[in-house]
Amino acid sequence: MSSRPVVILSDRLVDLIAAGEVVERPASVVKELVENSLDASASRITVNIQAGGTRLVQVADNGVGLSEQNALLAIERHATSKLTRAEDLEDILTMGFRGEALPSIAAVGRFVMETWDGSSPSGTRVVIWNGKLSKVEPCARPRGTTVSLSHIFRNIPARRKFLRSRGTETAWCMRVVEESALSRPEVHFEVHVDRGSPTTFPPASDLRDRIAALWGAADVRGLFPLESELDGIRVSGFISAPNQTYGRRSRHHVLVNGRPVRDPGLNRAISSAISSVYPSGRFPALVLSFHFPAGELDVNVHPSKREVRVRNLPVVSTLLKRAIKDLHNITSPVRRDYTPQPPAPGGLASEGNRLFGASCVSGEATASLPMEGEGRVIGQFLGTYILVEAGDDLRLIDQHAAHERIMFNRLLSLRGEEGGPSQNLIIPALVDLSASEIANLLEKKDILRSFGFEFEDFGGTQVRVTAVPARISERIVYDLLKSLAADFGKGPDLPEEVALLISSRACRMSVAAGRNLSPMEMRRLVQDLEDAEAGFACPHGRPTSVSLTRTDLERLFKRR
Repeated sequence: MSSRPVVILSDRLVDLIAAGEVVERPASVVKELVENSLDASASRITVNIQAGGTRLVQVADNGVGLSEQNALLAIERHATSKLTRAEDLEDILTMGFRGEALPSIAAVGRFVMETWDGSSPSGTRVVIWNGKLSKVEPCARPRGTTVSLSHIFRNIPARRKFLRSRGTETAWCMRVVEESALSRPEVHFEVHVDRGSPTTFPPASDLRDRIAALWGAADVRGLFPLESELDGIRVSGFISAPNQTYGRRSRHHVLVNGRPVRDPGLNRAISSAISSVYPSGRFPALVLSFHFPAGELDVNVHPSKREVRVRNLPVVSTLLKRAIKDLHNITSPVRRDYTPQPPAPGGLASEGNRLFGASCVSGEATASLPMEGEGRVIGQFLGTYILVEAGDDLRLIDQHAAHERIMFNRLLSLRGEEGGPSQNLIIPALVDLSASEIANLLEKKDILRSFGFEFEDFGGTQVRVTAVPARISERIVYDLLKSLAADFGKGPDLPEEVALLISSRACRMSVAAGRNLSPMEMRRLVQDLEDAEAGFACPHGRPTSVSLTRTDLERLFKRR
C-alpha cells in the first residue's frame, strides 16, 4: 500500500480519466457522435473532419433533437436515455449507452452542441471549453443535433503527441463512418474532409448495395452471401472467395446486434471457421452481422463498447463453418473493369522485366545468361525449390524468398526523389477502394511516387492510376494497390517498409512459389540471387537457400 493519503479526485480529473478511456483519437469522437445520431433515429448524418480531426470533428444529424433541459442533462456524467435498470445491460439494442461519452468528449477540447427537438420555442446551443460549461443560449436551427469538437487534446499534450499523421487519423475517421454505414444501410451518410469533395453513401436498399457504395461495384461481384442459425444465434452477410484475400483484416467488418465491433474473441472464432477453406495467414473480405439473444452477450466490457463477451464462442465457430462449407467449390468472378494493354516492345515494361528477371514478375521467358560459379541448376522440386549442384554441395533455393530479396533490393536501388522508373499505362487503371483505403494511399502518395506509381483520387470509391513502376507487371497493379492501401492503415513511413510491402505483394501475386520455371528462368534467378546484397535471406529474414554437403548426404544414407 502507498503511504500517500487517499483523496477524492476533482471533477476535472475524473473527466480527464473518463475521456482517456473513451477518446483515444479523433476517430473515437466520430464513433461516439455518429452512434448517438443513429440512436436518435437520424436518416441523414453529415460528418466534417478537418486536419485529421485534430482541428475539427463535427457530426450533424436530422434525428430527434433535445430540449434545453435534456441538452444540459446530456452533458452530465452518467446521464443517458438508453437504459434505466441493471437488467437492461443484458439486452442493449442501441448503438451506445455510456453516459460519459459527451462529457468525456467535452473534456478534451472546445465542445459546441446545437440541438432542437422540434417542439421547444427555439433550439439550444451549449458551449464547453476543456470541460467547463461556458455558455448556454438559444439558437435557430432545424430539428436534430450538431456537435462540434475543435482543438482536440490541446490541453493534453501527452495524448496529442501520440496521434499519427493527418492522413492516418483521417483514414481512421473514415473507417468509423464506413462501419456505421454498414450497420445502417438505410441511412444517408456524407463526409467532408478538409476542403475536398464530399464522400457520400446514399441510402441503400440492402447490405449488398451499401457494400457496393463503400468498396465499388466490381468488388461486390466477388462476394458471396452467408446465412445460418444455430442455438438461437444468427449470422448473415457476405464473404469473398478463397482466392480473393488480404494480408490483414482490413476488410473485416463484424456487427453484433447492429453494433460494429472489433473483438479478439470473435476474430478467433472466425479464423477457426475459415481455416480449412482460406489460405493460412490470409483474410477474406467479409461483412458479417450476428444476432445474439438476450443473455448470450455482455456488451459492458470495454469503455467504447468496441469489444463484447460472447458466452459460447464454439457455437459461433460451428455456425460459421456451416455457412461457408461450400465456399471451397467457388471460383471468384473477374473483379476488374479494365483490361490493361500490353506495353510496346522495347519500352519501359520490357526494361523492367529485363531488370528483374521474368521469373520474378511477369512469368515471361528471358534470355539465358552464363553462370558464374553458382553451380549447375539440376532441377526444380514441388514448383518451389530450385536444386543446384555446387561442387560437393547440393543447394536448395526457395524461389519465392529469392524473388522477394531480388525485387526488394532493386526497388530500393531504383527509387528516386523525382520518381522511380515507371511505365505509363496506355489505359489508366481505375482501382476500387473504400474511402479509408483511398485516404491511406493518398497519405503515402509521395513515397509511392518515388517508386514509380502515379495516381490520383478519381472521386467516389476509385483512384485513377496512370503509371506504375517499370519493374511491376501491369496485370497485378489492381490487386497490388488494394493490398498496399490496406497495409498502409498500419502506417509504413520508411522506403524499406514500402519496398517490403511491394516486393511481398508483387511476388505473391505473380505466383512466385508453386510455379514451374523454365531452365532459363531458374538460371537467371540463381545468378540474380548471387549478385544480390544480403541474398542469404529474404527481407522478412527467412533463408533463401540451404546447402547439404556431401558429408551430410553420406551420413543420411549411413555411408559414414
